[in-house]
Amino acid sequence: MTETTDEQKKLLEIKQAEKKTKIKERLFGYTMRELTANDVFKIVDIINILNVAELATDFLKQKDAAKIQTQKAQGLALVAGKKTGAEQESLTEQIKAIQEDISSQSFEYVSKAAKFVLTHSNEIKVELNSLLADLTGKTVEEIGQTNIVTYSLLVKDFFAKPELKEVFELLF
Repeated sequence: MTETTDEQKKLLEIKQAEKKTKIKERLFGYTMRELTANDVFKIVDIINILNVAELATDFLKQKDAAKIQTQKAQGLALVAGKKTGAEQESLTEQIKAIQEDISSQSFEYVSKAAKFVLTHSNEIKVELNSLLADLTGKTVEEIGQTNIVTYSLLVKDFFAKPELKEVFELLF
C-alpha cells in the first residue's frame, strides 16, 4: 500500500510540474514588474469601484491565521530539534502539514480575489487593463486582445504579488 501511495505522490508531482510548465508557457512574453507608488492610485481606484472591503477583510483574517500557524510551526521546529527519531519525524510531518495549509489558504485567497475581479470585470475593465498593461509593459490594446486563460493568469499573478498584500495591510 505504501508503494502505491509513493507512486501516487510521484504522479501528482509530475502533474503539478506539467501544470506549472503550461502556465509558464501561457505567460511567455508577460513579465510583471514590481508594484510602485504610482500603482497604488490605480489599485485604490479599482478597490473603490468594486467596494471590496469584505475581500480585504478576508485577506487580513487569512494573514492573521497564517501568522499564528507560522508561529506554531516555528515552535514545533524548536521542539523537534530537541527530539530524536520517530518523535522528530512526527513533528516534522506536523510542520509540513501546517506549511501546506498556509500555502493552500493563500492560494484560496488569491483565487477568490482573482475570481471576484473577473466576475466584476465590466465595472473595472478600463482600470484593470490599464494597470495590467502598465505592469507588463504591454499596451492596453494588447492586454484586451490577450487569450482569456492568459488574462486570468495575469490577474491571478497580480493578486499574488507580495507588495499588493502589504498595500492591503496599510489601506485596511
